[in-house]
Amino acid sequence: MAKIKFKIPVKCGEKFELSVEDIASSGDGISHYKGYTLFVPQTVKGDRVFVEVIKTTPRFGITKIIKLLKPSTWRINPECPIYFECGGCQLQHIKYDEQMEFKKKAVKDSLERIGKIKLEFESEIIPARQPFFYRNKGIFHFKRTRKGLKVGFFAKGTHNVVDIKNCPVLLEPINKIKEAIRRSIENKNVSVYNELYHKGFLRSLIIRQSAKTKEILIGLVTTEGNFDSSFIQDIAEINVTLKGNYKLVGIVQNINTLKTNVILGTENRLLWGRDYLNESLGGINYQLSLTSFFQINPYQTETLLKTVEEMLTGVKGTILDTYCGIGSIALYLAKNFASVIGIEENEVAVEDANKSAERNGIKNCSFLAGTTEKHLKNFEGSSDTKAIILDPPRKGCSEEVLNSVLKIKHERIVYVSCNPSTLSRDLNKLCQEMYYIKGVKVIDMFPQTVHMETAVLLERNG
Repeated sequence: MAKIKFKIPVKCGEKFELSVEDIASSGDGISHYKGYTLFVPQTVKGDRVFVEVIKTTPRFGITKIIKLLKPSTWRINPECPIYFECGGCQLQHIKYDEQMEFKKKAVKDSLERIGKIKLEFESEIIPARQPFFYRNKGIFHFKRTRKGLKVGFFAKGTHNVVDIKNCPVLLEPINKIKEAIRRSIENKNVSVYNELYHKGFLRSLIIRQSAKTKEILIGLVTTEGNFDSSFIQDIAEINVTLKGNYKLVGIVQNINTLKTNVILGTENRLLWGRDYLNESLGGINYQLSLTSFFQINPYQTETLLKTVEEMLTGVKGTILDTYCGIGSIALYLAKNFASVIGIEENEVAVEDANKSAERNGIKNCSFLAGTTEKHLKNFEGSSDTKAIILDPPRKGCSEEVLNSVLKIKHERIVYVSCNPSTLSRDLNKLCQEMYYIKGVKVIDMFPQTVHMETAVLLERNG
């Protein structure tokens, strides 16, 4: 018998009232109309809204708010004046306690729906000590308009630049430095890249800052070419004008000549000072280059380091730290184990990791440059490594990596993930084959956004 085709009960342009029933993993509100799922952006559970349908698909529709009829008790006024335009945050209109409940539920639902895993215990949620002014890196884009230069972030789902003067999730000096650079660009009439026509010079601005050492590193992403020396000198003098004890230590030019959405190119040129900043977390001093990955929340990163340390308590022997970046976890753990081996594909990050090990006098921590897929194969059949840390990017671990892990048969696995969906997929395979979940901690590394960090402890069956 032919399957009966579902008739979509709404049309684009249609307007009506809805009650928001829940929050989706995207941060959008979820409602239903005549059995049909509708997403309502920038709402929260309990809102009563008057909406217009702007998109329909066979499975769901998307609406926009025309009027908020009755606000939920969860709703608050966002701190950011351009929050509803900017795509950077998704949850500023929701009370912080409810943001925590949303994230805890998002992990639980993902484990059950994708991983087919029903926990026999409650996962723990660790809220941020500092829900605002925590982000240690800002990436800004440019657009010239008749009203002046826009410097800010892309609006959600577009490449339209939303101008911002003071972002409340960035460490405060980053906002001041960005505004000083805006003035310099205007005063020196620096050519700004036009994405549509692939013309112009200055593409993006990156500002990294250490909350602990107070050092600041600036990255200027450009097409091929050179800056006027007076412009670079202008930026270098920010040290004089910046109030507080923060210190600009370097200006780096990153060259990206490709017609691409990828922000960074492969070539870096030092324009002033040095090409790295010093960071300090958990008693370890790290070296950070412009392109090296490092967690963007220094306060919660210390919580993550302690969480991983606790999950590996009692393990004796060598630890593998995969996708290790600049070695933030590996170097922190080195004091507890005979040896720690980090694996990282980014060669610049490996250089930073080795220099950080040297400056901290850590001799039992080594780093392998190359893919996790390549290096894990060399540990198959070996009983030397007793535990492994999996800390992959958002796409999760490849099938090849998971197969190698299952062949090595570590006593424990600590899986650190910023994506509940790929985490759940990978845990499904590991738990079907050989492991069981002993602990789950959800760490709010990214307050005001839908993103979260999850640390999962797995132990080998038997």
